[in-house]
Amino acid sequence: MKLLGAALLVLSGLLWGLGRSAELRRRVELLTDLLRLIRQLAAEIAYSARPLPELLQRSPSRFCQKAAERPSFGADPRTALEEAGEALLRDPGDRALFRDFAAGLGASGAQGQLEHLELCQALAQARLEEARAACREKQRLYVALGLFGGLTVCLVAV
Repeated sequence: MKLLGAALLVLSGLLWGLGRSAELRRRVELLTDLLRLIRQLAAEIAYSARPLPELLQRSPSRFCQKAAERPSFGADPRTALEEAGEALLRDPGDRALFRDFAAGLGASGAQGQLEHLELCQALAQARLEEARAACREKQRLYVALGLFGGLTVCLVAV
C-alpha cells in the first residue's frame, strides 16, 4: 500500500509539471495564432472592402471561431472577439494586448486600422518572443520540479 501511495505521489508531481509545461506551449500557440490573425486582417483591410463580421467569420483563427460561436457575434462582433480573447488567453498582459487589438478593429478608417494593426503586430511579436523564451527556459524545469517535488513528498511521507 505504501508503494502504491508513493507511486501516486511521484506521478501527481510529474503530472503537475507536465501540465505547467503544456500551459507554456499553449501560450506560444495562441500568440502565434494572434499574430497570424493580425497579419491576415491587415491584408484583408488593405485589399478588400469586406465588413468586419465577414472577415472574422472567414478566418481560421481560434479567436475568430470562438467569437463566431457567441450569440452576441451578429450584433457586436468586436465585443464577441474580446470575449473570445478573454476566454482563451490566461496571461493578463496577453489579455490586455488582445483587448486593445479588438477595440481598434472597425473603430477608424482603413488607414487608421492598418496603423493600429501594425502596432498590435509589433507588440504581439514581442510577447511571442517572450513566451517562446519562457517556454524554452521553463518547460523542462517544470517537469523536473514536479517529478522531484513528488519524490521529495514521497520520501518525507514514507
